[in-house]
Amino acid sequence: SITPYYWDRYVKLLTEGGWSGQVLAMLGEVTERVLGLLENPLKPGPWDRRGMVVGHVQSGKTANYTGLICKAADAGYRLIVVIAGVHNRLRNQTQIRLDEGFVGRDSARLLTKRQEQFVGVGRFDKTRRPVTFTNSVRDFNKATATGVGVPLQNLTEPALFVIKKNSRTLSNLLEWLKDNTPVAGSKIDIPMLLIDDEADNASINTKHGLGEVTRINRQIRDLLRRFDRSCYVGYTATPFAN
Repeated sequence: SITPYYWDRYVKLLTEGGWSGQVLAMLGEVTERVLGLLENPLKPGPWDRRGMVVGHVQSGKTANYTGLICKAADAGYRLIVVIAGVHNRLRNQTQIRLDEGFVGRDSARLLTKRQEQFVGVGRFDKTRRPVTFTNSVRDFNKATATGVGVPLQNLTEPALFVIKKNSRTLSNLLEWLKDNTPVAGSKIDIPMLLIDDEADNASINTKHGLGEVTRINRQIRDLLRRFDRSCYVGYTATPFAN
């Protein structure tokens, strides 16, 4: 019953990029399996589901979770957060890849008054337009996110945040979500998907004392708790690290 709007656009982009039918079929099969293990975003809340994708996905890891994001958006997830590594360069590259594979527009133009430019999947079909609260030039910024001008409760299309795995960035996002919660003190009633890229790096709670939690691990937990309905998917090519 799911209309594969975002997924079909993404397949067109990969086909244009020279991906073979066999590789595309494998990507479709794997992302379908992962999607099937996520919670149904249309299920009434509250719920909290967590899992990890491990193994030989290094060569196509970003392609894999971009495909999952497209399918999750088709299924009904409305807010998608990607925590993309600990360095600005990797975060920026990830935003560019998701601009091309999911958003369909150049997010850097959010910072200017220039006319929007359609890229990647946006060249095939621009009927539906995901909202991106981050851009390919710099990490999450509260003023920039507010300047997008779309209240979370009014989202009609999926919203995307691509952030660095950094304590200050996570703190800024948590504060912004708190300030933009429709009802003060309540949770956000939107199905949220959190993708944790390189889940073996900085996300793990390495504290040994009872009740002690490392800062980034605690912030990721806090981010999930901001939502009534949330799903966490960690990606790593080195499962032994976990």
